[in-house]
Amino acid sequence: MKAAVFRGVGQALNIDEVDRPRPGPGEMLIRVHACGICGTDLHLTEDEGALRAGVVLGHEFCGEVVEIGAGVDDSWRLGDRAVSMPFIGCGACATCLAGEPIWCRRMRGHFNGQVSGGFGEFTTIGALGSVKVPSAVTWDEAALIEPLAVGLHGVKRARLPAGADVLIVGAGPVGLGAVIWARALGARRIAVTARSNRAAAMALELGADEFIPSDVDVRKGFRAMAGRPPDAVFECVGAPGVLDYCMNLAPPRGLVLALAGCTRPDPILGATGLNKELTISWALGYDIGDFRLAVDAAERKLFDPTVMITDRVGYDDFPGAFEALRQRTHQCKVLLTPGA
Repeated sequence: MKAAVFRGVGQALNIDEVDRPRPGPGEMLIRVHACGICGTDLHLTEDEGALRAGVVLGHEFCGEVVEIGAGVDDSWRLGDRAVSMPFIGCGACATCLAGEPIWCRRMRGHFNGQVSGGFGEFTTIGALGSVKVPSAVTWDEAALIEPLAVGLHGVKRARLPAGADVLIVGAGPVGLGAVIWARALGARRIAVTARSNRAAAMALELGADEFIPSDVDVRKGFRAMAGRPPDAVFECVGAPGVLDYCMNLAPPRGLVLALAGCTRPDPILGATGLNKELTISWALGYDIGDFRLAVDAAERKLFDPTVMITDRVGYDDFPGAFEALRQRTHQCKVLLTPGA
């Protein structure tokens, strides 16, 4: 099969012919219809030692079931449309059975190349971590289920009270997903701030009340909108210095929740957290319930996440499109469409 293959830090992904994966027990093989590029993909391909040469990344995928391994529940059929959490657990431990294979001690991930990922024409998925995609959900919408589930899991982890006021730092797909779910789950006022205003219109369309450029006084801007400081500040960037920035924006006894993981050392001033008695928390991934709810919301058209999609490319243009995302760009979510 054709796939975009990682060759080494500083090298563009290479479009190669590689072996088509085969599903093991409890697994299925899907033909990938679309796969988004995530900031995690970019970070991993920049960090020495994070990946071995020859891996195929891609964890925001959707596709059609073309082969079913032994032991898969007979509710799955060839031709079913599917989305899946991008890791495969053992299928027998308590976390797998609870729909949380991310915590399985024997978990293998698409996001780190342990499982050949969605940048290939085919990928294997764990049946227990997969959700059927109804016909009313487009492939574009299905490709966004994974980042939508990230935002949902983070908002759930924040345990926001009804009527909470929320500040979201970062206007990429994770930040926009947090906007969607903070609005859906009862936030009163939502503001988004970012270095660039390229996604301002998207943030407003998806439910934010205001976009505040980061080169102005964000605290003052938020108070002018909401009449008070934010109850929660969501860190959705994952770059050094941003967590500390969020801590400074949070009020005394406020919450800072990190939805994006910084892969480099990221110093914070502990005295800020101490003097404000801040709660600082992180949200990692999602569970099967998050995927099901995101699919259900997409089927019912509760919002239109496809406004995030700014480009779709086939294999010929994919390496260049991937490299272009390393710099500041107008793009938000770029999809690889292997059949294009």
